[in-house]
Amino acid sequence: MKLDKKDLLILEALQRDARQSLAAIGKRIGLSQPAMSERVRKLEDAGVIDGYGARVNLRAVGIGLQAIIRIQTTHAGIAKYVKLFEEMPEVLEADRVTGEDCFIVRCAIAEPKDLERVVDALAAHGGVTTSLVLSSPVRKTATVLAARRA
Repeated sequence: MKLDKKDLLILEALQRDARQSLAAIGKRIGLSQPAMSERVRKLEDAGVIDGYGARVNLRAVGIGLQAIIRIQTTHAGIAKYVKLFEEMPEVLEADRVTGEDCFIVRCAIAEPKDLERVVDALAAHGGVTTSLVLSSPVRKTATVLAARRA
């Protein structure tokens, strides 16, 4: 799907706040509510908009720690890790990367004993290096408009 400037502005607005009304977004970018609805439907149908969700404050639900875990494994271990990541509720994100590490994984944990269990499970198939997240001073949703400017 070829995106025009208005599509990019819609995507940027929805990434900032998907709960705002389409009419409000349309008013800001110069489209009627029916035109907005049609554009959003087309973006959804084309798979450009992949879904909607809530950002949960993990601390508010008792999950006060996050860890970044770097994993080294052999090529044969990659599929095992992907399956393990999918089964572990603590794993928020897993990226397969180039370089010495094979994966970089972000985990959310309630307390240190949970981290020990996660690290032990991951270390069963390869080397791990763990870092606790002290803070996340910059957290952005990648906007298509920003990516297109680069």
